[in-house]
Amino acid sequence: MKKATPAQKLLLAKTALGEVKADKVFLGGTLINVHTLETYPADIAVKEGRIAYIGDVSHTIGPNTQQIDVSGKYLSPGMIDCHLHTGGSHLSMTEWGKLALIHGGCCVATDMYEIGVVCGIPGIRFFVEELKATGLRPLFVIPMPAFHQNELFENLGTFTESDAMEALHWEDCYGINELNLSKIVSGDAAVMRIVDECHRLGKTIVGHASEMRDKRLQAAMNYVGLTGDHECVHWEDAVEKARLGMSIQVRDGSVGSDIDALIGTQPQQLNLLGDWAFSSDENDPTRMYQKGYMDEKVRHAIQMGAPALAVYRAATLNAARFFRLDDQVGSIAPGKYADILVIDDLEKASIHSVYMNGELLAQEGRYLRELSQPDYPAFLKNTVHLEPLSAGDFSIPAPQKEKVTVRVIGLNDGSLFSTPMEEEFQVKNGQLYSDTVRDFLKIFTFDRHQRTGKTGCGFIHGLGLKAGAIASCYNPCSENLNVVGTNEQDMAIAANYLIEKGGGFVAVKDGQILHALDLPLAGLFSQRPYEQVSADLISVYKAIETLGCPIKSPFHQLAFMVYPGHFGTYKLCTWGLVDMEKNAVVDLIVK
Repeated sequence: MKKATPAQKLLLAKTALGEVKADKVFLGGTLINVHTLETYPADIAVKEGRIAYIGDVSHTIGPNTQQIDVSGKYLSPGMIDCHLHTGGSHLSMTEWGKLALIHGGCCVATDMYEIGVVCGIPGIRFFVEELKATGLRPLFVIPMPAFHQNELFENLGTFTESDAMEALHWEDCYGINELNLSKIVSGDAAVMRIVDECHRLGKTIVGHASEMRDKRLQAAMNYVGLTGDHECVHWEDAVEKARLGMSIQVRDGSVGSDIDALIGTQPQQLNLLGDWAFSSDENDPTRMYQKGYMDEKVRHAIQMGAPALAVYRAATLNAARFFRLDDQVGSIAPGKYADILVIDDLEKASIHSVYMNGELLAQEGRYLRELSQPDYPAFLKNTVHLEPLSAGDFSIPAPQKEKVTVRVIGLNDGSLFSTPMEEEFQVKNGQLYSDTVRDFLKIFTFDRHQRTGKTGCGFIHGLGLKAGAIASCYNPCSENLNVVGTNEQDMAIAANYLIEKGGGFVAVKDGQILHALDLPLAGLFSQRPYEQVSADLISVYKAIETLGCPIKSPFHQLAFMVYPGHFGTYKLCTWGLVDMEKNAVVDLIVK
């Protein structure tokens, strides 16, 4: 983030003195001061995209100064998301940026890891530039999830240690994202080299400390230093980490919300969470379109009893301080960028208009800048490298017995964690089949990148399908083709639809496509407007609901069941069923 030059700073100083007139002024508003946690009437003068003066700005007004009447409204700093994977939105960065800005997201720390897994550094660079064009400030951070796909259970080689080192030196790179602190405890040499270089460059580490407590946690912190965690799901866990100086980045997104558990537990003792902030982790487009983004996080926290001004500080200044950017953004103060939200209602966080660098970019739910989609390069397209599949490709052979005991992945709605199950199955003609009565469904994952033919198969509980099949090309760290179904014929049809279309989501019943969302960019993203993508995803969800699935975001929940990285015990990958506690592939059939 560029700092003001000496010439710019001098110009701002002269504007504050009235020697130079402001480009625009905001008149009649109530300032949300996130430094002192108070509100009071104050006008704002802006010069060349930065704040020059706060208070009575009459001396900064000249004949060419634009005067913006914000009477009866609040003026908030632009809000900051500390941790987001944009791939969960399935929108192009053009459309995602528009929607984020409408809902108060002015800066976002994102790693672009999904595009990194599929298309490597060229894909990441293209997406960062595309997002910048919207006027939003992307805080690009190194995608450690893309790097971790080079490990034991997946190894695509699309984002290597040398790639990470190269990207760390980009001027618009702000550090490392999703650093799994357990890698430090285990002494992962490559990860530690990346951390060392990040420290040398003075950049920030966005941590991941799921299930880490006590000795292991503090051992990792000794090496990593200042970091944050968005994986706290219990009050006690968050307080322990805050007491050690970690930034608690309260998650609120489509795969999980921890606001109730963390903010709602002790809303009047939020001092015990230290300089807490907000994160999304994953946010599907329907959630953003229907409920909001940063504005929704603020509303939700206030509804849970948190003091409104403390919530605004968390969404702005605390996040800026974590990234060491509080001299540029995070509050309305002299010299900082004029990233200003004009808000109708403080507690409802109802955003009237959004200014970035003093430029009006969104108003009353509409993005205003004229912006077209870029020309997407060929390497972003046709990324599902699989031949058509048949029903026979979805068979699971079994020993010639009457019954066998099978390991089953237990999916828990609203959680990333799986539950290990061992269940008895009937063997029919030497095969195992889905059992819709007990909700044990076949699940397959296919390598769609390297044409290896590698396929993982198993059973999953918790999706509730009574008929048909669903398929997607979205799951963390591998982004493979994943299929769940009640019968092999529909599973093949669902898979072949995505192979033909180049990715997306689909629901099938009785050999017919009920609804689909095509995602032709890297198999994960759409080029269409966010309204259309959201509408299509809602239609797919409704189709899946008619199949018996009660889960609100089935594809985003399913994605973490085919992610052998963290969160629970049994997970599936193209190597087979993985027991995460043993860090090993295990047999599907126990006995």
